Amino acid sequence: MRKKFIVVILIGILIIIFGLSNKGLHILEEEKDQLSDEVTQLEEMIVEKDHRIEQLEKLNENKTEKLKELTETVKMVRASSYARLDDYEDIFDYLEDKYKIHSEYVIEDDWYVINDDYFQIELLGYENAKKVDFYIQRLESNEEEILVFSDRKSKDGWIYTDNNISEIIEKHKEPLVTGGFSYKANFLIYAKVTLRNGKVIRTSKLPIYNK
Repeated sequence: MRKKFIVVILIGILIIIFGLSNKGLHILEEEKDQLSDEVTQLEEMIVEKDHRIEQLEKLNENKTEKLKELTETVKMVRASSYARLDDYEDIFDYLEDKYKIHSEYVIEDDWYVINDDYFQIELLGYENAKKVDFYIQRLESNEEEILVFSDRKSKDGWIYTDNNISEIIEKHKEPLVTGGFSYKANFLIYAKVTLRNGKVIRTSKLPIYNK
């Protein structure tokens, strides 16, 4: 009888232990699932953060590029203004009323940008002048102004034509020896107008470079 009682007690203990074990396993399983969910959430957060970082890096890259472009624009506008410092009364926009370019060009950052060898420029007005001398001045050197053409006939307008302007441009591409201002192939074109009374007038300077 006593043995049976002990056996019953042992069986009860085993049942209790087995029940507790199952409960413990169930708790462990729930904790495992919870941890798995947390890991999944963290992984999703990491992906989201990585995507956001990628967006911010791209935005920063675009802003940096934009800042670089704006810096170059400011640099070019300032260079154009400095090159035309003697013409402080004439803003850049007024140059369209003084000159007409009969070849391919665009206007960028207060510079006339030419894209081919053929170049023709006409000085507007001065119909009663005796002569118009066209000059070029390179900005990156200490050279004096260069007389490139003298026009004594005003019937077709005061026009300077150059079928190989790249000769001037190529000279600009040579490296500087003694320093000085240099940006791409910059130069100025202007004219000295001899009036009927012999008086000579220098016209406003037109800033040009080859892109």
